[in-house]
Amino acid sequence: MRFLVRSVALVALMAAATPAGAQARSSVPRDQSITLGLSKGAGALTCPFCTGTGKGGVAGLLAVDRSFRRGVRLGLELDWWMHAGAGDSRSVMAAIPMVQFYPAPAGPLFFKVGFGVSRFSATSDEEELRTTAPSGIIGLGWEFRLSSHTLLVPYLSWLNGAGGNMRLNGAHVTDFGGVTLLQYGVAWSRR
Repeated sequence: MRFLVRSVALVALMAAATPAGAQARSSVPRDQSITLGLSKGAGALTCPFCTGTGKGGVAGLLAVDRSFRRGVRLGLELDWWMHAGAGDSRSVMAAIPMVQFYPAPAGPLFFKVGFGVSRFSATSDEEELRTTAPSGIIGLGWEFRLSSHTLLVPYLSWLNGAGGNMRLNGAHVTDFGGVTLLQYGVAWSRR
């Protein structure tokens, strides 16, 4: 699984890097942005014998992206979710290289899609359950321009992972562990 994480990180870095000559010839603006989001969310563990019921909690994202061509942005998104109660805690962490598409290149509406890796963790006083799975994300957002470089972005996204290695207190349980995360909230973006 470490190989998969390293591979995803390498692909994201290679996609973000472009030769200086290509930048000089391109008429596409190479603006980079950073986005911080805070949201409500519902995360769940999925497997053949799990209920898959989502628990509400606090969620968010951190994303870095840049223009690739008109109406398309490439980037890396880190998503998280936390829920605590009844003596246990649950969390989701994900790293997803993603693409944002703008149906109208100068418009505020965008759709995003990506593929990476996520981890679900549940801990209590006696047990620790973890699963790490290849995961995809889809979502949409609407950009409200606050200034020439600042945006307010309401967003909705859904992450789904499957085929992960699930472990209970370090012991292998199944290779069919998965994770889901639904987020809806507001992000601040600096471009």
